[in-house]
Amino acid sequence: MRRAAAPAAAVACLGLFNPLAPHLPEPRTWGQIAALALVSFPLAALVVAALLPFAGARPEALAAAAACGAALAGLLIAAGLAGTPATLAKLVAAACAGFALAVLLRTPVELTGIAVLVAAVDTVSVAAGPTHVIVEHHADVLDTFTLAFHPLGSRGAAQIGVSDFVFFALFVAAAGRMGLRRRATWAAMTASFGATAAISYATDATLPALPLLSLGLLLPNADLLWARRRGTPASPERESGTPPI
Repeated sequence: MRRAAAPAAAVACLGLFNPLAPHLPEPRTWGQIAALALVSFPLAALVVAALLPFAGARPEALAAAAACGAALAGLLIAAGLAGTPATLAKLVAAACAGFALAVLLRTPVELTGIAVLVAAVDTVSVAAGPTHVIVEHHADVLDTFTLAFHPLGSRGAAQIGVSDFVFFALFVAAAGRMGLRRRATWAAMTASFGATAAISYATDATLPALPLLSLGLLLPNADLLWARRRGTPASPERESGTPPI
């Protein structure tokens, strides 16, 4: 019960603030972006942090939890609750999926390679690939595979892909297992969402989230990753779980 208290509290905080945000006074656009960067996105990242004690569960159990979360999100969308309720279900599902995938990464070299690869793929996808097509022509599909965060005083939504939070969870869990700077990694990756939103607004362009997210992993740990470039497997004592941030 105590183990589940922190995730439940984190989900409750986001679940209360997100629907409340549209009813609060509407600031200028930069104020809305600041609120997203300083409140909404950190609350979502806090859900992932609160779930970290479960990252050491069996991959099969994590995959099953992710599937249940995705199924719940689908049911909520079908029931007309595509906003905050479905966003919370998708967020928990993404965290569990990321934790399950993190087990596959054994060395810092593999982690670095994945971070660089997904950043490149996301950039191409948003610029001229599948994500670009979905954003331009299939808004309903976009809504299904994104998390919706309400800016202050607006019923609109800032959207972050479910896959972005899958990699957020994967990176922070892998950082813990490999002895990297877990807290700094979490903080830098959380800040990357706000930075991407700010740059996107300033340039009036749809931008991928994974390039800055990957930098949020790589920059705080650059010296450690370089020192271990020959490949050091995750230490056995970390296999049983990742402590909370």
